[in-house]
Amino acid sequence: MRIEPGRVAVVTGGASGIGYALAAAAAGRGLHVVLSDVRADALDAAAGRLRDSGAAVTTVLADVSQPADIDRLAGTAFALGPVQLVCSNAGIVVTGRAWELTAADWARVMDVNFMATVHLARAFLPRLIEAGLPASLLVTGSMASVTARPGISPYVAAKHALLGLCESLNHELADAGAAVAVTLLLPGKVATGMSREDYPDAITPDEAARIAFDAVAHRRPLAFTHADRIPEVERRFAAIVAGGRQGLAADSGRA
Repeated sequence: MRIEPGRVAVVTGGASGIGYALAAAAAGRGLHVVLSDVRADALDAAAGRLRDSGAAVTTVLADVSQPADIDRLAGTAFALGPVQLVCSNAGIVVTGRAWELTAADWARVMDVNFMATVHLARAFLPRLIEAGLPASLLVTGSMASVTARPGISPYVAAKHALLGLCESLNHELADAGAAVAVTLLLPGKVATGMSREDYPDAITPDEAARIAFDAVAHRRPLAFTHADRIPEVERRFAAIVAGGRQGLAADSGRA
């Protein structure tokens, strides 16, 4: 998909980290950026930095877990012109054993990390489909979309849900003949506020954004930032298949 200067890009969680890098990359390609975050001071500061670089920026203070806020974000974006890129990027993490975290912890993580993308899809996709112009929904997932580790179960569950959602959306958009595609970004270690910056293999948010935009341009459904993590994913899914086959074999032996 060719980025068309003058069209609109929407970025949630855009005040810092990967979100800010996506916004800067969009602005650098001539898109009018609708920058959204739940933190007013951080949002204003980020917008100021982008404007200082010559970017056209409109800010929307929003809580992505609230459908009404997402509807307001969509209204602002489409009022500015044709939307080409919607970046669902906001994310949070809580730590602790799954059974020790509160119901409120679980709900908040699922609302921000998963349901926000559902709300964005419901608010933006019908209008993007109706417009008939090439467009993309870029979703920031995680290696936690395709692997699992202890201590962050709500985050892992939400990011796994994004994988299924994005795959299903691409099937549905293709069936509808839409000019819209979905890309799920699967970052490894990125030097942001949600991750330690001293990992030897950590990349910058700008590099993650570059990888994401390349995937969007080629309409790739998945975008890994760290090639050396892919064998880990292969082993994980191979183990899932192997375990399933063992269960089937055991059932067959008892029949």
